[in-house]
Amino acid sequence: MTTRREFLLRTTAAGVVAASLRIVHAAKANAREIGSKVAHAGVVETVLGPIDASRLGFTLPHEHIADASYDLTKWPKVWGGRAEFVAKAVEKLKLVRVAGVSTIVDLSTYDVWRDIRFLEEVSRKSGLNMIACTGQRFFPPISHVSMAARTVEGLTEFFKKEIEQGIDGTGVKAGVIKIGIGGKNVTALEEIGLRAAARASKATGVPIRTHTDAPNRAGESHAVILEDEGINPSSVSFDHSDDSGDMDYFLGLVRRGYSLGMDHVHRGLTLDFKPSFERRSECIKLLIDAGFADKIFLSQDSELGGSLLPEETRDWRERIDPPDGMLFITRRMIPYLTQLGVSHRDIHAITVDNPKRFFGRS
Repeated sequence: MTTRREFLLRTTAAGVVAASLRIVHAAKANAREIGSKVAHAGVVETVLGPIDASRLGFTLPHEHIADASYDLTKWPKVWGGRAEFVAKAVEKLKLVRVAGVSTIVDLSTYDVWRDIRFLEEVSRKSGLNMIACTGQRFFPPISHVSMAARTVEGLTEFFKKEIEQGIDGTGVKAGVIKIGIGGKNVTALEEIGLRAAARASKATGVPIRTHTDAPNRAGESHAVILEDEGINPSSVSFDHSDDSGDMDYFLGLVRRGYSLGMDHVHRGLTLDFKPSFERRSECIKLLIDAGFADKIFLSQDSELGGSLLPEETRDWRERIDPPDGMLFITRRMIPYLTQLGVSHRDIHAITVDNPKRFFGRS
């Protein structure tokens, strides 16, 4: 098994370019292949309007372009304020697009300063598809006081409004529901959110992604509530799952039909996080070998906005973002999985086919 140091040393510029070109060529080839199947792919709401799911291409399904209003308060005005912030974001996102990525799903909910107009602007200027979310995060920083007054019915209607009518007075509609739950066991307040998400998903066809405490097998407690609401597990992804290295946990969920978001893989590259990068990658390979490539997503849970700030002004959240930012998957993760023996066909299934199926609404 290649060590962490050997792996990083081998990630040369030439290798990065080669990997990126393979992704681009594969995406173009796939576009030709699926051209005749457009009518069956479903429709996805992006911040620039609805598109056929076959146009999503290589997708990063759990990212944060920016908690924009929050980041803007930290962005030095002498650097140009919002205009400079947008320009820097677009500059970095164009590099992501050149690397072969076509779509980014931004899972910043309204309570963590989602700025839909910012997403709309950077999507248009960068050429990347972006999917915005509705939903709720149930851990700081949020106001539990306001949330405690909500009912399942009230929150369901809020989610449905952002999916069917638009977000913050715009015509931009959410294409996914995000529920952020911090602990092993679901609290009464978090249960409201999960039940509301399930009902809104069933009513609209929009899928659900949850922030999950995987080391404590939290996906299992989420599943009990979601299934009580009659949710189809194929419309749910338990994200941050790779924070666990427990194959028994993983297999139990995918056999029930749930998907696993493997989006903290980069954190294994530091000595402070367990399981290691190697173990996280090995679990992905084992799931593929067990026949569950169709239940895996790869992403980075990166926050681009914070990465644009000077090092001394970044918060802890931005400091743990991956090396190469939103290019980690294309530059490092995919080459490493290929080294482990994962086929290009399986990589394509995970990064292109799975998002197309998951986000597409009939």
